[in-house]
Amino acid sequence: MYLDKEVEYVNTQTVAGDMTIYSRHASIVSTLKIGVVKYATDKGIQYVHVHRGLLRVNQNQVLILSQWLYLVDEKGKKTGENFKNSVSNQLHWLL
Repeated sequence: MYLDKEVEYVNTQTVAGDMTIYSRHASIVSTLKIGVVKYATDKGIQYVHVHRGLLRVNQNQVLILSQWLYLVDEKGKKTGENFKNSVSNQLHWLL
């Protein structure tokens, strides 16, 4: 799974706690725990399940690397295909 979208914000759960990332966020690298990444576009809020991984924020870009990603609804119920065997298990957003 690879997303390359412009978003308003990205919300995720790191081992240090929940984090919402907006434009001009400080650069950071963190470890993600199992949870749901929420992001807002001009078409509404979207959700992706992340089964652990890495988060990197740098220069208004958010990159998430994970072994297991799939689309979910706001309650966490799977709505899309499982991307575990995908060549590129990453999410990339521009803020």
